[in-house]
Amino acid sequence: MYAGNRYFACWSKEPTAASFIRPDSKHIDNARPLLSALIDKYGSKNMSKGGNERSSTIVISGKEVDEVGFDVISRRQAAWSALTIVSLDGLRIRNLYANPLSIQQNYEEELRALYSGLKWEELDLSRNLFADWDEITRICRYLKDLKVLKLNGNRFRITPLSQGESIQPFEQLAELSLANCAVGWDNIRTLCIQRRFPNLQSVCLAFNPLNELPSPFLDLQLPNLTILDLTSCNLSTLQPLSPLTHLLSLSTLNLRSNPLTTLNTRPPLIFPHLRAIDLTSTDLPALSSLIPIPTTFPELSSLKTSHAPLTTSHPSPRLITIARVPGLTMLNNTPIPPHERQNAELYYLSAITPLFLAAKTNEEEKEIVKDHPQWKHLCEKHGEPESITQKRNARSATSRPESDEDNKETKPYPPHSLGANLITITFHYHPPISAPDAPPQAPQAKDPKRQQPQQHIRSIPNQTDIYRLKALVGRLYALPSLEIKL
Repeated sequence: MYAGNRYFACWSKEPTAASFIRPDSKHIDNARPLLSALIDKYGSKNMSKGGNERSSTIVISGKEVDEVGFDVISRRQAAWSALTIVSLDGLRIRNLYANPLSIQQNYEEELRALYSGLKWEELDLSRNLFADWDEITRICRYLKDLKVLKLNGNRFRITPLSQGESIQPFEQLAELSLANCAVGWDNIRTLCIQRRFPNLQSVCLAFNPLNELPSPFLDLQLPNLTILDLTSCNLSTLQPLSPLTHLLSLSTLNLRSNPLTTLNTRPPLIFPHLRAIDLTSTDLPALSSLIPIPTTFPELSSLKTSHAPLTTSHPSPRLITIARVPGLTMLNNTPIPPHERQNAELYYLSAITPLFLAAKTNEEEKEIVKDHPQWKHLCEKHGEPESITQKRNARSATSRPESDEDNKETKPYPPHSLGANLITITFHYHPPISAPDAPPQAPQAKDPKRQQPQQHIRSIPNQTDIYRLKALVGRLYALPSLEIKL
């Protein structure tokens, strides 16, 4: 845009996405074919037969130095059939040949000759000058062992599959990276449906504009996808991720550095088998933002929330997060042992109890339960706090006359609660009777209570050892614990 006139439009919606190059500039880096970049990076195939093309002189601090051992490395790299990982990023590659139209007649024969014996498993073509996905297809057509393809930073058109075009190049691909390629949901749909990636397991779509709602009934057709990276995709809600709910194999989702402010969606989205999600550096404001997690991600076991505002909204964010998400076993790369979960849930109950004690009506209590949906589950697991039980009994006592049911025994504690680990013991103590031949002792004031049998009832943990039990009896009856026999 200049002087009110738009001369061209960019794929990126950033205000400073475009730049101009003077036509008479002497520093323009022209595009080149893949073969030229491959020879420049790894050497030609002739080097593997004993040749040496490294004739340039190396100068360090004004002194010429000799290369020692580089000829061996060069020969090994030049043996393209021995390479499994090939990196050609940032080499200004635009196409496979300099002029593909001039070799159409022998195109297939030259491709087979070029790729004969190659066993490349990983190919990095990031930050190059590809303009069309068809060039990627030509390059990968005969790479039978290719499993990892990285195309980050490219700007190519994704057009529908032409009639008769082969889909063979991507049948074995397991990992695809399209970070910062300015692609949207519709481009991804065209790519997935038209090209077919039946064995794709990991996809990186970071730094792409995926914040717009996709077309209705968008089906990505990635049956084996397990890992999806959506870092910095400008997502403020989860609504644009509705196509992902159909991916039944998806288990790991990365939403790092997105401006997420809420996890609520209408209608609610459900990711049935997602087990790990990364919410690092998002804009979730408080720990209450995690309320939808048990519904939206019912199988979630690993969560990352570092560097998000919700971690500073409470003095103990880790304990509250563990209590709010019942299925977590890993939080911020740290395992959650059973004793920590128990402590977190009891702490969470103690933190919410004052809210219930301050509530004056049943409507206010319902609002508290709505903000803390795990309350009922935790009360069933650990038992309701005694102060809340007393408040409820007092309220019910003032609203109805006393009956025989009020004098019944209290209900047993719920399983797996602290009260369920208590046992009730009744202690009986009979003072000893002095023997007739016992030596006389100094007269003492007679205590009628100490001369009569005494009984005490106490609830103690079922794992109390014998030494602590003797110490308890000694305190109850003012006896030396070492002389007590139980």
